[in-house]
Amino acid sequence: MASSEIWTEKYRPEKFEEIVGQEEIIKRVRSLAQGLNIPHLMFAGPAGTGKSTLALIIVKELFGNSWRDNYLELNASDERGIDVVRQKVKDFARTRAIANVPFKVIFLDEADALTREAQQALRRTMENFTATCRFILSCNYSSKIIDPIQSRCAIFRFRPLT
Repeated sequence: MASSEIWTEKYRPEKFEEIVGQEEIIKRVRSLAQGLNIPHLMFAGPAGTGKSTLALIIVKELFGNSWRDNYLELNASDERGIDVVRQKVKDFARTRAIANVPFKVIFLDEADALTREAQQALRRTMENFTATCRFILSCNYSSKIIDPIQSRCAIFRFRPLT
């Protein structure tokens, strides 16, 4: 990893074994990643519990050195409108992965900030591009995500760290 002056990035876990807490979630997600059997995932829970870190570890585990070519990360609180879903997400989702993995990964951080219209568009994108793309949604409140999206995801609830 490139040296970073930001403490949280410099010491961010890089492998499943390095994550502290969330043992049951880690065990289940590691098993999915090793079997290349990843459904759409939703990580729900308070800030600072490892949701974004786990998404990064999954991608690095799946794609190795080519992870950057097969991964799109968007912060939905910054880019929360329907145009982002229609353009950036859809354009990335429709292309094939550059690896031995049959799909790319899109990580939407703070997905509960997406507008209702953007969530409807996201639902359609999730349906249409399942063959080439998996979504990992991170949110503080899963109740703010529309039911059709929740029903398409394996939901993991993160607990505050002790």
